[in-house]
Amino acid sequence: MTPSVSGRPARADHPAVPTGVPRVGEGSGAPEGESPGAVVGQDRAVPPTTSPHSAAGTAARLRALLVAARPGWRGRALYALASVPLGVLFLALYLGLIGSVVALVYGVGVLLILLVLAVTRGLAGMERRLARRLLGVDIPEAERVRDQRGVVRKLRRLVLAPDTWRALGWLGARLLFGVATSAALLFGAALFVTLGWDVEWNPLNALPLLALMVADVVLTLAVVDLLVRLSASVAPRLLGTAPEQRIAVLQQRTRRLADRNKLARDLHDTIGHALTASLLQATAARRTLTPAGDRPLQPDFARQALGHIETNTRAALAELDRVLTVLRAEDGGRDPVPFAAPSLDDLEDLLAGLRDGGLPVALVVDGDVDDVPAELQELAYRVVQEGTTNVLRHAGTPLTVAQVVRSEGALAVRVCNEGVTQLDGRPGPGGGRGLAGLRERAVAAGGTLSAEHTPSGGFDLCVTLPLSGAA
Repeated sequence: MTPSVSGRPARADHPAVPTGVPRVGEGSGAPEGESPGAVVGQDRAVPPTTSPHSAAGTAARLRALLVAARPGWRGRALYALASVPLGVLFLALYLGLIGSVVALVYGVGVLLILLVLAVTRGLAGMERRLARRLLGVDIPEAERVRDQRGVVRKLRRLVLAPDTWRALGWLGARLLFGVATSAALLFGAALFVTLGWDVEWNPLNALPLLALMVADVVLTLAVVDLLVRLSASVAPRLLGTAPEQRIAVLQQRTRRLADRNKLARDLHDTIGHALTASLLQATAARRTLTPAGDRPLQPDFARQALGHIETNTRAALAELDRVLTVLRAEDGGRDPVPFAAPSLDDLEDLLAGLRDGGLPVALVVDGDVDDVPAELQELAYRVVQEGTTNVLRHAGTPLTVAQVVRSEGALAVRVCNEGVTQLDGRPGPGGGRGLAGLRERAVAAGGTLSAEHTPSGGFDLCVTLPLSGAA
């Protein structure tokens, strides 16, 4: 029998709706007019779209019941009552596991064991949701086996993952809690009936018997509540992730954030340098094609500048494509394809385009830098890239020197320019993120960064890196 949903009183053979439990479609989170049950209007009720005895109607009532049973005594009571049927389900699961082990001699036991373990993980997910909804226990989600790549890896994680066996242990504990809850309820009910059944009530024994019956009810509820609270304390340990798994996840997340920060810095350096250099070359090409006064046309120089603009644009697009490829691979759970990082050998190509665009920049390499670690060579390249970009942004095309000095225990990278020259054709000042990113990378490598104005009005950027390697 189902309760009345039309707003009129329920018939005698229909139980009333419990207080605090909303009717189907009310308070269940469904939008108004789209609930699976009847929608109660002010004057009349709209007939339900599904039969109250159908699976959809039953599921809707269960969802409404779970919504109403917030963490508190209602949630604990519903959790305790659910322990009995769930205990029967978990007992069947354990019997199936034992049967699978026995069936190994027939050759099908392995498949049955894998099936039981998969069902165990599914039931553990249901238990996590029940504990969070009814008991207010914060239990993080476990690793999803289906997110693994390949059937072999999925099966390996299913069998070897600690979550699987800890979930199996939790289902066993829930089975014991269900047995204890059933025993407490049966014993309390039996004692209650014994105290009140076939007893000659009189003024002398009525009060003591009532007191004993009340004490029996209170003690039974206290035992059941204690079992529920014990379940709430054990659930995070068995249903939650293991400490070593949490540490591994945090380490992986930290590495991913560090990699993404590095990608963002590399993208800033490459795109910023390419755009600044292209602007410089485009300005120079425009001047050669629209001469002023006695200055002759220089079409060859303009073609050369346009060629450098094309090269810079291709390099910027390649860097952008590299970053997007790495990000997509990480989001898809795949290992990104490694890309060749720039080195000190690429500095001459970096500065050649700037020279053709009008920036008089010289490269000085002092010492043997072939055996410098690749990480430090890339960082040194980024220093020169950022330094020359800043020269173009803030000073125009003054005389500039990029210097790389290899000493006994350190690598010094320096970009120094003279005072400001032409003021037109320069991009606007940046937001200061380039130098801040360089300083962070230099410190992470165990080095130092200094950036200051020179007495002649120029700017001096110097980064010193120890050859012992990045931290």
